[in-house]
Amino acid sequence: MSAELSRAVADWAHAAYTKSEVPDAALTAASEHLVDTVAVTVAGLGEAPVGSMRRATRNRSDAGRFALVLGTAAHALDYDNAQTPSLVHPSCVIVPTAIAVARELPRPGARELLRAITIGEEVSLWLGETAVADGNSVLFDRGFHPTAVCTPIGAAVTAGLLRGIPPEQLAHAIGAAASLSGGILEGNRTGGQTKPMHAGFAAAAGILATDLAAAGATAAPTALEGRFGFLHAFLGGEATMGGPPESAGAWRVRSVTTKPYPTNGFTHSSIDAALQLRQQGFRLEPGATLRIGVAGPVLRTIAFPETAKYAPPTSYAARFSGPVVVAIAVLGGSGLGVGLADFDGENPPGDAVLAAAARVRFEADPYATAAFPDRVMSRAVGTDSDGRQYRVDIDTGRGGPDNPLSPRDLRTKFDDCVTPRLGAATTTLWNALQDTITGDDTACVAALSTLAEQLG
Repeated sequence: MSAELSRAVADWAHAAYTKSEVPDAALTAASEHLVDTVAVTVAGLGEAPVGSMRRATRNRSDAGRFALVLGTAAHALDYDNAQTPSLVHPSCVIVPTAIAVARELPRPGARELLRAITIGEEVSLWLGETAVADGNSVLFDRGFHPTAVCTPIGAAVTAGLLRGIPPEQLAHAIGAAASLSGGILEGNRTGGQTKPMHAGFAAAAGILATDLAAAGATAAPTALEGRFGFLHAFLGGEATMGGPPESAGAWRVRSVTTKPYPTNGFTHSSIDAALQLRQQGFRLEPGATLRIGVAGPVLRTIAFPETAKYAPPTSYAARFSGPVVVAIAVLGGSGLGVGLADFDGENPPGDAVLAAAARVRFEADPYATAAFPDRVMSRAVGTDSDGRQYRVDIDTGRGGPDNPLSPRDLRTKFDDCVTPRLGAATTTLWNALQDTITGDDTACVAALSTLAEQLG
């Protein structure tokens, strides 16, 4: 382990950025993350946490304010991408950070923007994977939101690279961001607006850390690995930190899952199973039952407490209810099977959905538990009112690296998110964002800057 890991990470990131050492496959993955995150950000703008954040920051006009609003919007619908086993949502933080910083600079090229996003996400995911012990995220088990803990440091890296600060200052930004990391997950269980705000907090923290470093502020050189540093403070010595995050060709950004459904990621394989059961003819009619076996650790998020899962008070809470989202899928949802139109603003689910959800039961499955968190599996058995049984096992959910969404699926999701707000301009934005892949130095960044002005 390096005696000064912050500097080692800064040197690695700076070299990868300035020497264009990010492989094309990683850049392609990050370009898909950019497109997807812009879409879910646009879709999330009308959510209550975003309104609260806008009102709270209305007297600000700096990059930090844009990061707070755009980050909150990107995570507001729980439609943004995520990675297992780290459980980090990288793009809802790193992409808003990049957009907020890029709009204040002489226009950077699309490839520079994309490299900064890729490297910032890689650092975030490296930290998240560091927190995995015995197959589980230690952060998650301790009640921390892995995204809120890990991505402020990745955001500081992205902001620092785009702003061109030297490695010695970038190391101090990393150390400062480590002191700004944090966020608890209780909102997943009981509601409230702060959980989606974690992404905004993290993006703004990364920018602030870079501001501080550029202004001459210093941080502990061993802020990550020291006796009272990131590793000990958040993980209690239950994990080890190697580093820096040198990927040797297997960049972690390529392992991120693009969500096909606007629900908690632990529900997705169960939704996949429910959609296949529907195709087989199964219906959650009176007298029917549906039992779904999942990994034991996910039950606390999608099945308990039962009062909140079988009668969620808001549409946001419904996104974390396994019974409700599975019921929507069996009844016939929108989008790719369960979509944005299936959730009515802040209103709770309707009576028909709740009645169907009451017939769904989740339980721990030993096979799924053994595979977790590398895979989030579901084993579903539906029994209709006549006693006929339908079975589906899902080993790999849609959207992950082993079962990616098709180009058509990605465009369907983009339209589902963007068209209700932008209408005919949706195609214009889509085309501009595609230029990140070809390296166009004008259209993409100009579109993002204009979009930030409109959305922030």
